[in-house]
Amino acid sequence: MFRILQHRTCLRSIFVHRSSPSTPLSSFRQRFLTLHASESNSAEQVQHGRLYFDNTYPLKIVSFDFRHYFVRSNRRRLEEKARSGKLIPPESAMPHDFKVEGVEPKKKEGGMFLNFTFRALPPQREEALNEITRLVDDHLANKRVKISWFNVRPQKAYLVQGEPFIEDLVYRYPSSRLRVEFQGPDIPIETLYKLFRPYGLIRDISLTPPSSKELPRFAMIYYANMRSATSAKNCVHGIVTNSTRLNIAYDVPLKTNVVYKWMVDHPRISVPLIAALVAGISFDPIRTFFIKTKITQRLNPQEYRIYKWLVKETIDRWTAYRNKSIGDSLDDISSWKEREQTEADLKNWLQEPPETFIVVMGPSGSGKSDFIEQGIKDKRKKVILKCDVILNSRTENELLLKLARQVGYFPVFTPLISLSNFIDGLASATIGQKTVGFTSTTETEIKKILDALAIALYDIAPKSLTKRISYGQDKIIHSYDPADIPVIVIDSFMSKDTQEKHELWGHLAKVAAMLVESRVAHVIFISSNTGIVKHLSKALPNKTFNYVILSDAPFERSIGLVKKHVDKVNIEELVDSAGALGGRLADLRIFINKLRAGISPHEALNQLVDRATVEIRKLAYGDDTEDSRTIPWNGIQFWKIMKELAQKDYVSYDAVKFSPIFKGDDTPIRAMEEAELISITQFDGRPNQIKPGKPLYKVAFQRICSDSLFAATMELQTSQYLYSYETDKIKKYEEELVSLGQLFSIPPEVEQRRKFLLEMTKRRHAKVEKYQREIDSLKKVISGV
Repeated sequence: MFRILQHRTCLRSIFVHRSSPSTPLSSFRQRFLTLHASESNSAEQVQHGRLYFDNTYPLKIVSFDFRHYFVRSNRRRLEEKARSGKLIPPESAMPHDFKVEGVEPKKKEGGMFLNFTFRALPPQREEALNEITRLVDDHLANKRVKISWFNVRPQKAYLVQGEPFIEDLVYRYPSSRLRVEFQGPDIPIETLYKLFRPYGLIRDISLTPPSSKELPRFAMIYYANMRSATSAKNCVHGIVTNSTRLNIAYDVPLKTNVVYKWMVDHPRISVPLIAALVAGISFDPIRTFFIKTKITQRLNPQEYRIYKWLVKETIDRWTAYRNKSIGDSLDDISSWKEREQTEADLKNWLQEPPETFIVVMGPSGSGKSDFIEQGIKDKRKKVILKCDVILNSRTENELLLKLARQVGYFPVFTPLISLSNFIDGLASATIGQKTVGFTSTTETEIKKILDALAIALYDIAPKSLTKRISYGQDKIIHSYDPADIPVIVIDSFMSKDTQEKHELWGHLAKVAAMLVESRVAHVIFISSNTGIVKHLSKALPNKTFNYVILSDAPFERSIGLVKKHVDKVNIEELVDSAGALGGRLADLRIFINKLRAGISPHEALNQLVDRATVEIRKLAYGDDTEDSRTIPWNGIQFWKIMKELAQKDYVSYDAVKFSPIFKGDDTPIRAMEEAELISITQFDGRPNQIKPGKPLYKVAFQRICSDSLFAATMELQTSQYLYSYETDKIKKYEEELVSLGQLFSIPPEVEQRRKFLLEMTKRRHAKVEKYQREIDSLKKVISGV
């Protein structure tokens, strides 16, 4: 109504002007035109638009894309470029009152959104947007705008027609394939082509077959370029055409279960194909090369002379004093006069061609491994297998990896064991055949690794030793360098903690026997188990072994070793405590570490004895009744040996074996030796003496025996056993006397037998009375009376 009144006023003024010539006509016309322009501007509305720039960042197609570490999504910097006229024309040069509202980076998809406002009448909105888009395209083409350093393609901008789905899902990456879901009736291919072709070249468009019951229905669009697909998704998603809303997503990559399903559905093709693939993969030459490299240390810079010279002239000169650790006692061992002859024998055996095994035996902690490492330090080709490390594995695959690592066997594919088993399982489930011959086990893999080791050793061994001598040739060994003969050290062979793992021991023994018989390499077995001799004799019969028997260090040597590594300690107290430890290197190392920690020698010894006491009780008697049943000896058998060793340095092996408690059976004694509770010394190839498992055990035996209540309990059990033993003997004598008394007349010879039985009965009865008195006395001690 107000505007109508304005128009009327204006018209009335013009009419009055006609009657009043003094007023100019132009002023009234100008007033009318201004009023009309203000009316038009008031009819235009503020509209919102959005442009998508497709080449702002590099596309992220994998989780780890290093390019994104060098590109920052700086929103403020992009807005400055947009408003300054670098990315788009300046706002003053744009029509329809164009204003930049902000930007939204899409770093994963390599683009960004530019939000803007403009003024236009609702019917002219599309025309205004097309004009703005045309001006931006012309600006990008003429200025050749580049936002980042990596841009090699021209920058393009597209008008966003739909409602883009802005997300930051971690595992959803761009793809050149778009899945267009229809929220409404299906859209023909011609319409889809017109909608999606402006964003790039399309390879193909496929619609869901009419017979398909899959919902929602969809179409697949395959772009030739991935950036075309990202632009189309961000610009067309959410658009409504022909009453159908289009929801666009990147096509999901092919899943592994599809491949598995195809393999299961086509076993006649997949099984032979996988079998051929597994059988065709052969890395034997490569593995042999890596084994040779490890044996010869050709890639180890520490073995080169230049490296050794540099270390000697730099580090060794700069370091005036180096604290020597307890573990570095190799010089101490090699300098022992008590082991000089043994060391000389070992070196002589290693100078000769391989003929038999070298077996190094001794109690645990006697320095066997250090002694051998010192003896072979000048050898250029050597392999050291630590069986305790290999067998201390949680899984079979870990065991194979440790064995391969020590040998140098590479590459190793432990998953192939599962793959080969999978092939057989697949064949069994699909074609009904139980096995196709590809099943692999841990035992076969161990054999493969050791066979590869044997081949590598044969290649690097002196040819003059491995060359076979034909008939008619002189059996003369050609010259060779003893340092070139490879040496294999098998440490902890059939040790106490790993003796149940038999599959490794058999293969090691067979390969070692083959290498020795072929004169390829020296093989040294290190173990604290005397039972390995019987096992090795089966692998190499009709040959005697070269033995190295190591014992504990003598008293003077152990005292000197402790003094060398410990300062400012009471010498008298140190001598008394170290003397109780004997010469066992393992215990001496622990003792020295405790002294270095500030503990007095007596306290350090007490701590070691306490630990040894607990260890003996656990090994000898078990933690509970169930454990005691699995021990291959009874309590009074070990008590007899322990009580005597607490008073003496050794006891006679035969005296213990043929005592009433053992009755000539040495199986329990051998079991105690395997448990390292005792040690058995040999004389002329037969067992002679029984000693504590280590010198510290003697002090522990004395402490256990000093426990009056425990000692009384064990003596009571021993007396009760001996009482029953003598009583059974008396019963047998009495039964024989009764049978002799039934004779009508007793010949002189039988009379002699009768007198003997009466005399033996008398003696046994005296022992029974003695044991009964001991039983009564011990029961009072136990009951506290």
